[in-house]
Amino acid sequence: MDAEAGKTVVNVLANVLQKLVAANDKTSKSNQVTKFHALRPPSISVQDYLDRIRKYASCSAECFVLALVYIDRLIQHAGLVVSSLNIHRVVITSVMLAAKYFDDHYYNNAYYAKIGGVPCTEMNSLELEFLFLINFTLYVQPESYTKYHQELCSHAYMVGVGTVPYPPSAPWAMKNFTGTSSNTVAVSPDNEDDAMVVETPSLVSNTETMVQS
Repeated sequence: MDAEAGKTVVNVLANVLQKLVAANDKTSKSNQVTKFHALRPPSISVQDYLDRIRKYASCSAECFVLALVYIDRLIQHAGLVVSSLNIHRVVITSVMLAAKYFDDHYYNNAYYAKIGGVPCTEMNSLELEFLFLINFTLYVQPESYTKYHQELCSHAYMVGVGTVPYPPSAPWAMKNFTGTSSNTVAVSPDNEDDAMVVETPSLVSNTETMVQS
């Protein structure tokens, strides 16, 4: 996907997540508290948070589709109720995992922590928690990816946030989608610096604490 299509994917993903959060905040009576929960909702909106991630993480647009798949797995398999208290940490963690799994070049946990406004130690903890909750399953079947991508395309058209190009039906040439779930080893707090990283832009402030509470 090109840059403009990637921007639209982020916009429609934000729309989907914001609607889910609003619905759950209104109807859910869950007392569930996880590592992803804050004491109070962060002041930054889901849209602005995703825009920030897209701007500074420089990950491929496909990562945001994969992030949606991973969030859905978190909901379906771990029973997480996505709300205004946990959505930001869920989003930054899911995008980071998608970038590590799919992209050839990606930033390390410390940099994603700066983007997301959380301490690096917490970013490490969130990564491991997310992986355990989805049973370390980062592999996505091409057919499943296509389904999620097409649903985002349809939703983009329905809400009028732009046009997302439909993915090709076959064959898939997306390198990591031909792998197996054995490729889903996390970068642990002890070896995060061994990850392939590129030069860190100076645009991200070291003092971002948007979701700490």
